[in-house]
Amino acid sequence: MPQRRAALAIGVSDAAPLPFLGGAVNGAREFHTWAQSLGYESRLVTDETEPVTAPRLRQEFETLLSGEAFHRLIIYFAGHGLIRELEQGLWLLSDWHSEQRAVAVEVLRRRLGFYGVNQVAIFADACRSLPADVDTADLTPDGLLGKGPRPRSATMSVDKFIAAQDGTEAFMIPGKDPDDDRCLFSGVVLSALWGTRQEAFSTLLPGKVTSRSLGTFLQSEVPRLAETYRLTLVPSVTPTFPENDDIYYGDGPPVEAPDFPPWPPGEAVRSTGRVVLRARDEQPDEVLEHRLRAQERPQAFETGSGFAVDGATVAAVWKPGGVSTDFAGRRDWCRLRHEAADQLLRPEPAQLELANGLFTAVTALPLFIGSVVVREKGAAALVYRELHAGPTTYAATELAIGELERGGLRAGAATDLAAELRAGKHLDPVRGVLSAYLYDAVADVESIRHLAHCYLAQDEPIPYDIALLADLDASTDDSGQLRVTVPAVAAQPATPEATGPVAGFWPMLRQGWAYLDDDPASALVRPGLAELAAELTTARFTTFPRAAGLRLAELFGLTP
Repeated sequence: MPQRRAALAIGVSDAAPLPFLGGAVNGAREFHTWAQSLGYESRLVTDETEPVTAPRLRQEFETLLSGEAFHRLIIYFAGHGLIRELEQGLWLLSDWHSEQRAVAVEVLRRRLGFYGVNQVAIFADACRSLPADVDTADLTPDGLLGKGPRPRSATMSVDKFIAAQDGTEAFMIPGKDPDDDRCLFSGVVLSALWGTRQEAFSTLLPGKVTSRSLGTFLQSEVPRLAETYRLTLVPSVTPTFPENDDIYYGDGPPVEAPDFPPWPPGEAVRSTGRVVLRARDEQPDEVLEHRLRAQERPQAFETGSGFAVDGATVAAVWKPGGVSTDFAGRRDWCRLRHEAADQLLRPEPAQLELANGLFTAVTALPLFIGSVVVREKGAAALVYRELHAGPTTYAATELAIGELERGGLRAGAATDLAAELRAGKHLDPVRGVLSAYLYDAVADVESIRHLAHCYLAQDEPIPYDIALLADLDASTDDSGQLRVTVPAVAAQPATPEATGPVAGFWPMLRQGWAYLDDDPASALVRPGLAELAAELTTARFTTFPRAAGLRLAELFGLTP
């Protein structure tokens, strides 16, 4: 096992037009010093002398990752940030506003799996605010790295220590001069990593600070310190390094910790120094789960498959050859069938061309009716309801989509969502996809593969997003349908290797498109598909402007 340990400390203080954050550079510099003292190969990247841009940061990563594989890589970031969709953290660099790009943390973390890294630890002292305007909502996620020199690891473990919960802001405490500005979360983290806080030591491994002991300490001490400034800050902690291989302090030669000056008095601080981005206020009839529940939709179609659309009329349905559609006498319902059978027999790709010119890319599923809620940018919500399902059958999925809209659907909800997955005689595809993205946020590939096995065990096709996130080997059968192999999973409940079909040819959720170029050779990704990601609207579920929708239709042979 490689024993190299490395760290990359990033501090971006000037991300105009957002407020200047002197504490971000200070925190990165101090983290770099700690990493070097503990024996890490550490690199420091700040905007003190030149802007921190994506090309510069990409070069730093590639230089660091060259050579032998790593056992552990620690990434520290301090600066402005956002949260979007399902744990999709974005870090804003110096030129984010002009380039309209941001570092996609989860994409970067996945790409590191191609570089032979066994453990990745992410320390992020940045806001997790929700985007509130066009500039922040339209940012293109950039994973910085391409496919690396090694096969992607499915066993890489990830520790995450994030300053703020989703939808909230982090804070900087100003000092007497800019060199004394301190990010609140980073200050607490560093006091623990240097071994100066007895409360941060493990009770199982005396004299050592471990993933779990550090996480427990941060969840207690950060809110306590924030309260002295009349602030609320609750960190998000996910320690997954294996026990006895999760030591941050105490497994090397003694080091001399720096002096930590006392924090300024609470009454001296009134401003966070960080931008506050808040989600827009919603009227009750705009809340997604309310719209979904109030939607007028059929309980069944004779063809066994179709869509009900709320918020827009459907101008046309683009579908493959051998599939026909009709509008059931109205323009907000459409049904699909295989022409030779008078019903839909297998999943088929389709695009709903809306009257405003947008194309919502969906998958028609046998025995399911898709309920779509459309807003200005396209599909904000999608729920697949099995035929004849009662009105409350999918209440949990509707609520999950509502929580996602409000920024409250976090990785910790994955287990609950997966446990509730079976709502009827068929598995809920949307809830499974939401669970998969949440598992992916903590690099839990085995749980995603468990989800894939669940669908095959019920003779259901695996949703495309789940196949993509599970890194499944794929092929195309004689009929043109995607099929995948799900490896055996040893973790309980153990499952054997299995093969089966995939529902769809592209991600259901917008954020999944950022993963399409993880493995350009994968049969899951048709050549030319990944290039369309840049054309997506900001709608949560895959939606394209007309020109890009037509290109997608041409790629898969869809006609109106």
